[in-house]
Amino acid sequence: MSELLFHKEDQIATITINRPEVLNVFRRSMFQHMLELLEQVARDDSIRVVLITGAGRAFSAGIDLKEVAHLFDGTMSMNQARAELNEMQELTRRMVELSKPIISAINGLAIGAGAEIAIASDIRIAAPTASFAFAEVQRGLFETNGVMHRLPRLIGMGRAAEVMMTGEAITAQSALEMGLVSRVVPAKTLMDTAQDMARKMAASAPISMRLIKQVLQRSYDLDLEAVMRLETEGTLECLASQDLQEGVQAFIQKRAPIYTGK
Repeated sequence: MSELLFHKEDQIATITINRPEVLNVFRRSMFQHMLELLEQVARDDSIRVVLITGAGRAFSAGIDLKEVAHLFDGTMSMNQARAELNEMQELTRRMVELSKPIISAINGLAIGAGAEIAIASDIRIAAPTASFAFAEVQRGLFETNGVMHRLPRLIGMGRAAEVMMTGEAITAQSALEMGLVSRVVPAKTLMDTAQDMARKMAASAPISMRLIKQVLQRSYDLDLEAVMRLETEGTLECLASQDLQEGVQAFIQKRAPIYTGK
């Protein structure tokens, strides 16, 4: 059975991390496989939204330490270690740069790489059984995959400092209160809720969705005038699109719009 399951339906691509017997820890090959799936999504115009979740009782408990033991035993040069870390960090880059929104449905433990995938997503929904941990400080390690950039933007600098400097686990309810997740829903309805959200997003105009994601990704690093310039350019792009005409006609005719991304 594949360690990453891929399913496409209703313009939604669902990626399931599928090593439940070991809490969905990532093997090195899974990073490359995930990159390949994201590239497939990027090329497929029929896919509008990506949904990521885990099989069993975990989202992902991180990286398989047996596979990366060579990083810790002193046998690898710093240049080799840097190359491997950059390879793993490419997953965050691709997720952030993907023009389509990504929802993570966090069903259980999200630690290490699991937490990193969650925070690289655009939206996070959690079950009450979900928990997060950035426990590198307790292992003599350091954050990777953009955590130092994205986590403070999600929950604020003070809270980010606390959770990274203590390494303490974050419950689903605490994650909701600090803004790490946007919803906590019963475990039995987690995927239904995530799929309903994905379907609503998939039914929206793809050009507008792409622009929203792109500008939101940059907004913390730009001043007001720069963001407003991006808003102006985005609005002009929408005004020139067929989708805007479809949206207006659908509103007038009191029907659901059918967007083509053109």
